Amino acid sequence: MAVATIDFDRILHGTEASKAAAAQELVESFRSTGFVRLVNTSIPTSAIQQAEDWNHKFFKQEMGTKSKAVNVPSPNPQRGWSYLGAESTARLKNPGRLDLTDEKEHFDVGPPNDTSFPNKWLEDSLPGFQRFSEEFYDACQTLCLQIMAACEIGSPLPRGTLVNKCVPAASELRYNHYPAVSVGKLNQGKTRRGWPHTDFGIITLLFQDSQGGLQYEDRGHPGRFLPLQRLSDDEVAVNISDTFHRWSNGVIAGGVHQVGLPPLSEQQVREGEGLVLPVRKSTVFFFKAHRDEMVGALDSFVDEKRPKKYEDITALEFHKRMTDVLIKNSLTTPVAGS
Repeated sequence: MAVATIDFDRILHGTEASKAAAAQELVESFRSTGFVRLVNTSIPTSAIQQAEDWNHKFFKQEMGTKSKAVNVPSPNPQRGWSYLGAESTARLKNPGRLDLTDEKEHFDVGPPNDTSFPNKWLEDSLPGFQRFSEEFYDACQTLCLQIMAACEIGSPLPRGTLVNKCVPAASELRYNHYPAVSVGKLNQGKTRRGWPHTDFGIITLLFQDSQGGLQYEDRGHPGRFLPLQRLSDDEVAVNISDTFHRWSNGVIAGGVHQVGLPPLSEQQVREGEGLVLPVRKSTVFFFKAHRDEMVGALDSFVDEKRPKKYEDITALEFHKRMTDVLIKNSLTTPVAGS
């Protein structure tokens, strides 16, 4: 099933009838595909382009410079630069596959004033990066709260149920960098740009470049993945994640996705395993519940026919549990070329 595209201005500035209809379309797209495309959101196209520009500026830094803001692998929320091999999305679905790696590096940013898990910056090397990232973080957090309010309208939830669980912020902004890689290396079966997985926040905002490669699983045909190309410069792809899955007691399941080969031309196909895929960049925002909020099934989704499936644990405990899976037995030091 195709992912719906929704003009978010209908939710922000439409009539009550238009807002309700768009909210129902939003929830239905999440339910049926795990994803939705949003256009005309509160985040301007210029900010999306600036995020891509800062992504490029950061990852062209030398490894020694990036290492000054390195993330120390632990179950805690990630902060700073994580090198190639630091995590494996494959382990979220197959915890025992310690031999599978992600062909990517990334830089993570938490709430601007987080004292529990402070951010790391390279202001000497990248002046302005911190300021932009904090402003973009706030813009993404605002959009996510707007999406939560829309989900309350489009589902059987009292107003404020979701929004109130997300304040103060505990989300994470991530800049992803997928280095150039040969098709031959990917075909060896030990590394991918991203293995099939779900994210473990509430929803994820995804701002992708024009290279392509993002794919979502067709709920009607498990194991079949369909491309989710960016269609416009202002588009935000949004996927449902594990916390929403838990809150909805499985009614709205997390959207399984991966980063595979982008659509290839006939000439590229003829190059076969010698083809080198160019660098791919994306900026993502993992929207998360406040750390002390419970992430068990909500009462609105529990009844005699659908008993409670998910226990009440805090959002922070759930986060640590899942992060531990991601990094278990990963490389503990950067490798040359990161």
